[in-house]
Amino acid sequence: MDSRHAADERPVGTTGVPVVRPAKSMSSAIRSRINWWAKCAQSAVLTVPAGENRRSLKPRSPWVLVGRVRHDSLLRNSLFIMSTTVVNSFFGFMFWLLAARLFPVHVVGLTAALIAASTIVVLLASLGVGGTLIQSLPGQKESASWSLTFWAGMATALTLTLAIGCASLVLLPLITHEMGLLHGVPYATVFAVGTVAMSAGAVLDYVFIAERAAGNMLGRNSVVAASKVLLVVLLTLLAGTSALDILGAWAAASVVGLILGVGLLARRKKPGKPLRPSVLIRAAQGLRSRLAGNQLVGMGGALLPYLLPLLVIARLSSTENAYFYTTWMMAGIFLIIAPAVSQSLFAEGAHNPHELSMKARSALGIIAAILAPGIVAVFMLGGTMLAAFGPAYEHHAIGLLHIVLLASIPDAIANVYVAVLRVRGRLIVAATLNVSMGIGIIVLSWVLLPVLGINAVGWAFLAVQVGGCAFVGLDLLRSSTLAPVHARPRQDRTF
Repeated sequence: MDSRHAADERPVGTTGVPVVRPAKSMSSAIRSRINWWAKCAQSAVLTVPAGENRRSLKPRSPWVLVGRVRHDSLLRNSLFIMSTTVVNSFFGFMFWLLAARLFPVHVVGLTAALIAASTIVVLLASLGVGGTLIQSLPGQKESASWSLTFWAGMATALTLTLAIGCASLVLLPLITHEMGLLHGVPYATVFAVGTVAMSAGAVLDYVFIAERAAGNMLGRNSVVAASKVLLVVLLTLLAGTSALDILGAWAAASVVGLILGVGLLARRKKPGKPLRPSVLIRAAQGLRSRLAGNQLVGMGGALLPYLLPLLVIARLSSTENAYFYTTWMMAGIFLIIAPAVSQSLFAEGAHNPHELSMKARSALGIIAAILAPGIVAVFMLGGTMLAAFGPAYEHHAIGLLHIVLLASIPDAIANVYVAVLRVRGRLIVAATLNVSMGIGIIVLSWVLLPVLGINAVGWAFLAVQVGGCAFVGLDLLRSSTLAPVHARPRQDRTF
């Protein structure tokens, strides 16, 4: 912080004369940073929206959360984002359960691989665009500039989707002969339509987050998820039991969701008609530094769940991977909380950067209020939950479950800090932190799996997350990243 801004922060005495304080020693600076972070940890799920008195809420304690959800967009959108993940997971389970009942095993396995490949294509094409739109759209106050940014992001995502998707259609059959059917027109067409619709829908979801309207995201994804379940039954009755029928149900549901998303966006915003390619190219070039940074930030965590099961199979066995995957998915319920709140914090900070410090404390409070009772409950009942899959699951996986639950605490701190870094424009630091932690988890897991079994992934996850928190502490001491915006000039540092 420079001297002119430091002077602005000096307290004023009763006479109106600024009170001059002695310079802080290093130890007092460290103590102030630690105290700041401690306040973050105990901050209010009870942080009250502007204009309301904290004391006035106490007599209405049964309705505090309801009122908070209604007036606090950070909490509201965090809950919508988490609910979206829960809804997708529930209907996804139902979709594959029905598929397993209605279709032969080899058909289910093949279709699952095709849809997983499509999901990876969508992630690679949309993660950077999504983060860039969350970072950029709130600053576009005029409808013309907002539309230009939106269409530039959409065009970038769809171009990347088509490029990576076409490469997948060529390469996947070369990797395994079972995917050779992608060289046929019907499968290639359905795969391409579904992938493009998913990618465009994902961009719309990011726009809803950027506009602090994640309820539209929840509605859109609920329709997509429910439609998949309905369509897989209808297509089975009308057509047959081939892989194309499952793939067709998935692609058709994606198109339905895209149409609904366009309608929801048009009701809230008027994006206008797509602009000329030359205009979109110039606009996309202006966003390329943010695109690169946000892509790396997103990939640091998004690809990890897809890679870890492959590591377990490669280093141990498919049986051990069954224990690992079941437990990881169970613990994953807790690992969606911090990313959802952090994504909402990212959008809040982009709209009101001067409130970032307060919002970060509130985000940590929200995560703590949801995470703490859940961790306690699973520590008490986790063994029983795992035993529902069979006695062997409890015996082999209870240790992993407990370790991952502990790791969710430092994971929350790291996620919130990454959101803060993104709002501040420190994308290089955010990307380095996320990618380094992702690589660290993979490398440590690979080394430790033969020694510790599936618990190795949990210990690697915990160790790397604690290391990430150590970096957060050092960065807080070194910089004023979390100081109020009015206390220092904002410096956007991107790639």
